[in-house]
Amino acid sequence: MTVLVGAVGQLYQGDLDFGRVVVEGIGALGPGVAVAQLDYGAVAVAQDLEDLRPDALILVGAAQRGRAPGTLELRSFAAERATAAEAGRAIAEAVTGYVTLDLVLEVGSALAVLPAQVVTIELEPVRIGPSDELSPPAAEALDSARRLIRAEVRQALRRPRERPGRAAEPPPAARPPSRPPGLRP
Repeated sequence: MTVLVGAVGQLYQGDLDFGRVVVEGIGALGPGVAVAQLDYGAVAVAQDLEDLRPDALILVGAAQRGRAPGTLELRSFAAERATAAEAGRAIAEAVTGYVTLDLVLEVGSALAVLPAQVVTIELEPVRIGPSDELSPPAAEALDSARRLIRAEVRQALRRPRERPGRAAEPPPAARPPSRPPGLRP
């Protein structure tokens, strides 16, 4: 696999479920690209990233960052080495099964399992809380988010492979490889 597109969010929590809805309607993205629902806990996602070892990661979801509600933003992520305290805090928060874009990135960074190329496609949520529907601004952003994903996939497939911080050989298998729920080739 070369590129992993992952939906991160909180199921049926209004706009916080944006990532799932985006990738459910994305369709096939071509060879070397997998699409997965990554809403099952940041530690488990990190373990699966270690197994899958994608060359690029595109995460899609909602994040409250103080932008105008309904804003869609593409952000690049550069992993920084976490201190032991930061890594411990992120992992302690994540073992509860909680998952957000930031927590997936923090845990993945702390465990050194993120690929060199990581971007997020984020919606500033309008409505959060129990709901099986997106707000009208979030629903209007779906097509734009899918276009951004397709453009980022094309770019990622053209970039040379980089794996800084990773061993030249795959790590020994301590457990059988797992596949995230909803992973599609």
